[in-house]
Amino acid sequence: MKKTTKRKTTRATRKRSKILLTSILLLTCLLAAPVISGGCVDEDERETVSEENDMNNYPTANMKILSQTGEELTVKIELYPDKAPKTVENFIRLANSGFYDGMHFHRIVPGGCLQGGGYKFIQTDSGLSIDESVGKVAPIEGEFASNGHPENDLRHTKGTISMARTSDPNSATSQFFLCVGDYPSWDSEYAAFGMAKDEESLLALDKLASSRYVFAGYAFQTLPYPLIKIVSVTVE
Repeated sequence: MKKTTKRKTTRATRKRSKILLTSILLLTCLLAAPVISGGCVDEDERETVSEENDMNNYPTANMKILSQTGEELTVKIELYPDKAPKTVENFIRLANSGFYDGMHFHRIVPGGCLQGGGYKFIQTDSGLSIDESVGKVAPIEGEFASNGHPENDLRHTKGTISMARTSDPNSATSQFFLCVGDYPSWDSEYAAFGMAKDEESLLALDKLASSRYVFAGYAFQTLPYPLIKIVSVTVE
């Protein structure tokens, strides 16, 4: 999952981009997200892994999300520092500092994932703009098998949380993605570091998986719209 990067633009370019974004988001015909399948995992296997993890007292992230219908959903995510210690440490630090609060998911891969943690949008009658006050985060090492971390054997199945990045394997900062389906091609290539903890969380992801989206320029080719807001993220 490639991380969306910000590009320096001139004032004129910013103005043109805003006009494009505004016109697109005012379209009354929104695209519906088709469903695709990237693989399957036996439900008994999911339950076995969950039962084993319950015995290890892993930290739990509580993510509250405001869906496109206005429903507040809760996704509880068990974090695995034994698989990706630097990644988990980075996520906990950002979450408990309030960094993610108020951000929006800015990308959806139909049948694959929802990506967020990098952008906060400001919505007005004339359209959307990016909140430039969001701080920058230093990159961390990519803790996944193809980058020298075979100990991270977590799979990208429904409910997995993983770090987004650019083509540079050590470029992950704050952006993450939540898998809403199974995507084995991402295994060993991205730093997965947690899993949805309960059935309620998986049901919440099912609701988010069918979110509508629009094309809003190069950086936001599948922008969930109406916006999906990350209300808060805390870690116990």
